[in-house]
Amino acid sequence: MGLLNITTEYIGLDIGSSAIRFVELRKGSENPALALYGSIPMPEGLAASDAPGDQAKIAALVSKLLKDSGVTAKTAVAGLPSNKIFTSVITTPKLDNAELSKAIKYQAEQYIPMAMDQVKLDYSVIGQSADGTTLDILLVAAPVSVVTKYANILELAGMELMALEPNAVAAGRALVTSKEIAVVVLDINSFDSDITIINADVPRLIRSVSVGGTTFVKAVAQNLGLDEAQAEQFTSKFGLTQTKLEGQVYKAIKPSLDSLVSEIAKSVNFFKSQSPDVKLEKLVITGSAISLPELAPYLATATGMPVEFGNPWSHVSYPSGSQENLMAISSEFGVAAGLALRSYI
Repeated sequence: MGLLNITTEYIGLDIGSSAIRFVELRKGSENPALALYGSIPMPEGLAASDAPGDQAKIAALVSKLLKDSGVTAKTAVAGLPSNKIFTSVITTPKLDNAELSKAIKYQAEQYIPMAMDQVKLDYSVIGQSADGTTLDILLVAAPVSVVTKYANILELAGMELMALEPNAVAAGRALVTSKEIAVVVLDINSFDSDITIINADVPRLIRSVSVGGTTFVKAVAQNLGLDEAQAEQFTSKFGLTQTKLEGQVYKAIKPSLDSLVSEIAKSVNFFKSQSPDVKLEKLVITGSAISLPELAPYLATATGMPVEFGNPWSHVSYPSGSQENLMAISSEFGVAAGLALRSYI
C-alpha cells in the first residue's frame, strides 16, 4: 500500500471530522464521468478517536453510506488529514532508484520528527533542476498508528484500502484547473484548515492550521453570550457582514480569521523565498466552512489575491441536469473528488 499508485476500480473516500464523503468515477470520452457520490454525517469527535470501538462505528457509517449509495467497488483511496502527517519538499542529487531511496530515507530523518520505524514513508519526484543534476522530492510520512487505523476502518467496512493520500494533495488535484499557474488552496473545515501552495500542478507546501468553522462559531457564542446552536445560526446568517447586528458577529469572528490570514501570509512568504520568480495567481477556497457570508471579499482584501471558489467537478463530466445539485455541495467534495481523480490526473 502506498501513500502517494493505483490501477483498479475504486472510490475516493474522505473520512472527515463532520462527515464521510465519497466519489466514484468511470472512464469517459474526454473527462472521467461521475458515477456515484454521497455523504453521511459524522458525530463530533468520532473521527479523532483511536479507540477500536469508535473505529468500528466509523466503519459502520462507511458501510451504510456505500450500501445506500449503491457502490459495488471494493477498493478505496482514502484521504489523510494534513494534521496527522508530515510533508516536506526536499532536494537530492539525481540518482538511480536504489540510491535515491537510500538518500531520501537519510534526509527524511532530518525532517520527520519521529523515528523511521514508527512512520510509513513515501515520496514522489515532482521536478528537477534546469541542468538536470538535482531532483525535487515531495516527502510524505504518516505514523504507522494512523495508517493502521485507516486500514482497520476499511477492513471492518468490507473494503480494501489501496492507497492513502494527504487531503491537501487530493483537494489540489481536483480544484486547480491549469497546470501552468501557481495558486494557494485554502480548505477550511470544521476544526482546522489546510493551506497548500501548488505550482505547475505540484504541491510545494502543505500546512495545517487549527482554525476552522467551529472556531468561528465558538467565538460568536462566547462574545455574544449565545448557546452553540444559536451561535451557529448567527454565524451562518450574518458571517462577516458588518452592517448586521452592529457588526457584532463580524467582530467576534475577525480575530480567528485574521489568525488564519496570518498563517496564509507566512506560507506565501516562505514559498516566495524559495521561488522568488513565481507569481501566485489566486487563492482558491474550499471546505465546509466557506459559506460564511462575505468571506471571499474579506480574504481577497486581507491577502491581496483574487479569491475563487473551488469547483471539484471541473475535471469531471456529468449530466447537465445534475449541475445545480453538484454546485450546491461543491465546497464539501474537493477532497473526495481529488482522491477519485488520482488515476486520471
